[in-house]
Amino acid sequence: MSQSLVPQGFQKLPVPDDFVQLIGPLWFKAEGERLRVGLPLEARHGNPMGWAHGGLLVTVADMVMGAGSGHVTGIRWPHPTVSLSTEFVHGARLGQWLEGSARIARRTMNFCFCSCDLVCGGEIVLVASGVFKVPDLDKIPAELRDKVMGKWE
Repeated sequence: MSQSLVPQGFQKLPVPDDFVQLIGPLWFKAEGERLRVGLPLEARHGNPMGWAHGGLLVTVADMVMGAGSGHVTGIRWPHPTVSLSTEFVHGARLGQWLEGSARIARRTMNFCFCSCDLVCGGEIVLVASGVFKVPDLDKIPAELRDKVMGKWE
């Protein structure tokens, strides 16, 4: 069922993070400078009331902004979260597609200042903002550097 909720043109987001793999896979679609990231909401994502768990929504928002930062910087390597603020706006119903895109307000040599709205069923369900560390290229293992440079396509 969940695969049928994934909109056309989305691909699995390659995330080497064991924690994120527990909730995923996450899906992405690159549209120029914009990276759309989403997740089909399954029963395993829910709370006893039939809504997506708040911790899941915060995790997805964190990934939307972190991956969006990587898309903008052209470094497909983790951009660690420095700060994260979220507000729950509406419940996200299980069995629907959840999606967000990062808005980069400012990028410096070391940080990306981001925000995003998560949308589910046509409603904004969570608003978030955060600061993400641009990785130091010399700290990425040499054998992986060439593989992680560039935007997602």
